[in-house]
Amino acid sequence: MIDTDIDMFYIIPPHGEIPLYILEDCIMTRLNYLKLLHDGSANEFDGKFEYLLENSVHDKIGHFVLRLLASISSDLCIYWISKESLLFKHRLDNISPRQLHKLLKQIMWKLQLFKDKKNVIDKTLIELCKFYSQLLVFKHLRSNCENCNEFQYKVRFEIVPDLVKERDLILNNGDVITYCSNWKKVLQSLFSSYIISEMSTIKKQAEHIIKHDPRFYVLNQKIQSYLFNKVTPHGKVTTENIETEKQKFPLCMQHLHSVLKKRHRLSHYARLYYSLFLKEIGMTLEDSIIFWREEYSKPHTCTSVCSHNWQSNEKKFIYSIRHMYGLEGSRKNYKTPDCNLICSGISGAAYEGGCPFKDFDKSALGNLLRASLTEDDMEKFINNTSVKNPEVLCTAFLKFVRKEDVNNAVVRSPVQYYRRMTD
Repeated sequence: MIDTDIDMFYIIPPHGEIPLYILEDCIMTRLNYLKLLHDGSANEFDGKFEYLLENSVHDKIGHFVLRLLASISSDLCIYWISKESLLFKHRLDNISPRQLHKLLKQIMWKLQLFKDKKNVIDKTLIELCKFYSQLLVFKHLRSNCENCNEFQYKVRFEIVPDLVKERDLILNNGDVITYCSNWKKVLQSLFSSYIISEMSTIKKQAEHIIKHDPRFYVLNQKIQSYLFNKVTPHGKVTTENIETEKQKFPLCMQHLHSVLKKRHRLSHYARLYYSLFLKEIGMTLEDSIIFWREEYSKPHTCTSVCSHNWQSNEKKFIYSIRHMYGLEGSRKNYKTPDCNLICSGISGAAYEGGCPFKDFDKSALGNLLRASLTEDDMEKFINNTSVKNPEVLCTAFLKFVRKEDVNNAVVRSPVQYYRRMTD
């Protein structure tokens, strides 16, 4: 019989009953600890450690309920998965050789016994744990090998995106060549991929539970409010209100929106910059997919910018959007480029972006200004503005549109402009 006291991969959910107030306490305790761990202040945690003891019922409940809730919320998923992965790494850094050996054995045992249909991540975990459990390999792993490549193992690149980011690892025919010195990174990357895969599997079931069980519905609302009530204080841009909110966008983003609506396509960097801008001012992952699907499903009216369509490239588009939201690839929290980068960045005939105050001729800038100003106001703005610095001009335009002084600070990013417009 295999000892089942190491369950860092959370393969088997807990069973039984628990009072709702304790369940809530488990979750809030976990979220508080994860935040402190992420901030490097775990030693300041003064909550209930018994709710975080590995393999305890409370630890499992906290993880699995958050997994359930995160499967239907892109915001919670982005917030939670990176911190849960960090907890796994923290535990792995402090694991004993005996516990590590049990962990490897139990991952194999549980996946083989409890999962009838095994995907590529499950199969990879089983085979990798078998490899790491070999006597010579295991002894070598526990010898604190650093910068060592004595033992190698191939892993498909798409299931270890964190490792692909590591430029010193070799890619060969779609495989990442991992070394024994990277064994912790490999397990951590597979842990994140495994959890994300499991969330995808339970998404429909989770939606039904949260919609029809008032206890989970209220719990979900409490967590969303607790974590995100201060994340987007300047408004939430949605597919429903974007045509109204666009009037508060800086001219560079108003222009990209206008081009998109006219052509139903944007070039690569224009689409990237506009997507990141919408994400950062409050558009959810779900709305972002709907927004871009609506445009890219329409026939395009351009010849050289982008001829892709949603119907033929849906998986590619969704992957790209999820990547920008930190759910694929390196799982970074990508930010909108600031004014300096936009002004000094991409140029060329096919690129329709850029800073209107720097890159547009008088006619093109005038057409863009007319969308926000009357002819009289436009003339006043042009006549009263002698400075040629793009950031200063953009700030002056902001003050002119708002018809009030917004303090002496200069606008240095599209997101900063929008937030000042919505203050």
